[in-house]
Amino acid sequence: MLTNKAALIGLVVVVIGGLSLPAQETRLSGPISGLVFDSASHSLRPIMGLPGAAYLGDPLAGGLEWASVAPNGEVALVAKDGKWYALRGLSGAAEWVEFLGGLPMPERVAWNSDGSAAAISAGEGGLRILRGLLENPAVSSAVELPGPVTALALETSGECAVAAVKAAGEGGLYLACPGAPARLLAALNEPAAVVLARRGRDLFAADRAGRILEIQDYREVARVMPFAEMPASGWDPVGLAVSADKRLFVAHRSERRVDGFDLESRALVAQIAVEGEPAMLEPLAIRSVFLLRSAGRAGEPLLVLEAGPEPAVYFVPAGRGE
Repeated sequence: MLTNKAALIGLVVVVIGGLSLPAQETRLSGPISGLVFDSASHSLRPIMGLPGAAYLGDPLAGGLEWASVAPNGEVALVAKDGKWYALRGLSGAAEWVEFLGGLPMPERVAWNSDGSAAAISAGEGGLRILRGLLENPAVSSAVELPGPVTALALETSGECAVAAVKAAGEGGLYLACPGAPARLLAALNEPAAVVLARRGRDLFAADRAGRILEIQDYREVARVMPFAEMPASGWDPVGLAVSADKRLFVAHRSERRVDGFDLESRALVAQIAVEGEPAMLEPLAIRSVFLLRSAGRAGEPLLVLEAGPEPAVYFVPAGRGE
């Protein structure tokens, strides 16, 4: 486990017998929507093809206890046999980099866009940022927060994260930068989702009371303003995403739907029913394609949102022959 006294944790590049990836022998070919952790098979698997005609491909790495993949599909954090690794170069010759000091089991993970950094929260262990994952990885000291983290977003630079924290009297959105106390950006009793927007200058957040907030220039002045308000009954957001055509999408678990808002007018412009409960809303490798539910949850198939001009939700079956 990491300690608050240690600012960095040593890492080492290792060659692991019996863990060679198929990708080391044959590179992935054809359109790939992204990579996901399939908890049923304990493996990383590619989404082969485009939304509407995609399927889960053969495992690239197996025997994993836990994994999280960067949106670009080139690097992952994985746990195997009680050890932690940064797994890099997933589209070619993969390289395993061991975290010698170990890591706490993450409860929440957020990546920056190029996969060079990730933020993790781990219960009482606070929040840490893993930087240099594509070159020389290092783990920051912990940033203490007043309660459990319910959602995370990481700046493109990887310097700081925005954490949604649930805590009596201290709940809200916090700017978490290693080496400095966490700074409250906006007070919220039950924040549930957060996403950065407009090249990381602004952010949006949803709470369980039916509110969506917009915070402009959160690093500087943090102007907090209402964006939308929905009926609190049945409002159960599990993720936010901003698409390339300037829409904000909200995934709801209990209502089994995805709402789409126009960023400029703030109007509700789309509501998409989902057959099955969304569990997340995370970007995949293809622009404006988002993971709604990973594979391996009680035998349920993977779900993706294609957030283009005519947004739609698609199932991704386990394989063409399964």
